[in-house]
Amino acid sequence: MKQCKTFEDLQALGTEKIHEQTHISRDKVELVMGKAYEQIGRVQFMGYISILEREYGIDLSAIKEEYTAFCQNNALMLTPKPSVILQATSNSKPKWILAGIAAIALLIGGGYLLQGKLSIAPQDDVMHLTTSAVEVVDQNSDANVSDINETNGTLPAVNTAVKTIVTPDANKSVAPAKPTISGKQLSILPKYKVWYGMIDTSSGVKTQNITKDPIAIDTTKDWLIILGHGRVEIENSEGKSILDDKNTVYFACDKGNLKQITQQEFMERNGGKNW
Repeated sequence: MKQCKTFEDLQALGTEKIHEQTHISRDKVELVMGKAYEQIGRVQFMGYISILEREYGIDLSAIKEEYTAFCQNNALMLTPKPSVILQATSNSKPKWILAGIAAIALLIGGGYLLQGKLSIAPQDDVMHLTTSAVEVVDQNSDANVSDINETNGTLPAVNTAVKTIVTPDANKSVAPAKPTISGKQLSILPKYKVWYGMIDTSSGVKTQNITKDPIAIDTTKDWLIILGHGRVEIENSEGKSILDDKNTVYFACDKGNLKQITQQEFMERNGGKNW
């Protein structure tokens, strides 16, 4: 088993290997390694940290203190939300739905009166209008009362915007992603919060952070890059390339060309060190 001395060593180890060693579920490992404190309860988090300390023989007291400080500074964010499972579902319909049905009934009645005075073509238009109105009420009447805003007791606004669905051409084949990304503008766009580390190969200066924001890469320098997971998009001036890997991924950026490499190649370029 690889020797781990710091929390960063665990991050570099990757989700899959930690899951196999500790049997903590992969999604929980990702939350802990990504320091997604707002998504983990205190009891769970401290339990996972204790397992990691026991399995890898390291002291993670600093991470526990960091979590405690986060909870104290973000108490409102961590306030438990009422369980939807324990809430009884009401069979009563909101009063506004009944009022809407009455209004539609009046509209339909008016439509029939207008049909007696209009020609055949206008009659079709009136019937189309009344039928569309009834469909709107039917959809709204099936809304679950649990969708009512718990803060002010009001219903969420009905989105009346029309969405256009574009169906891709089934006959067109999807081109495989390019293994090497180049260009003056280069950035990595995480789909989820991720820990990353960057090493300037010319100076040896290291930079690390945890973020959901785009990671901009200075293409005037050469870099070694490590990500806690590979669920990211890589964007340059020519477009985007999608990468979907739940494990730790490694990159080398030489003269603006970003290339995915193996962990062994990363360590060889980094003087035998994992980070």
